[in-house]
Amino acid sequence: MNVFKRMAKQEIEFLYDLERVLIDRKKDLPKGSYSTRLFKKGIDKIAQKLGEEAIETIIASKNKKDSEVIYESADLIYHLMVLLVERNIPLDSVFQELIVRSKK
Repeated sequence: MNVFKRMAKQEIEFLYDLERVLIDRKKDLPKGSYSTRLFKKGIDKIAQKLGEEAIETIIASKNKKDSEVIYESADLIYHLMVLLVERNIPLDSVFQELIVRSKK
């Protein structure tokens, strides 16, 4: 079964919408935007934040509350998306890799 057949179209579209917003933020650098601050600080800061969120997700997974895992996972996905946009790697490239792996 294709891994994406289980995801609702709405969720996948949201990820593409987020990607477009982040691309715009990187280009326009609007004041007051957290994404702008990350893009201005560059890849080292973005990678650091991604690592921090990964650790926080791991710690949350050891706790009893699913809500903590969900919250930290959302932060992790957001920061991963920022990193991908910073590196000019389209979300489609990640999806294609997942599809290839799902066929093994």
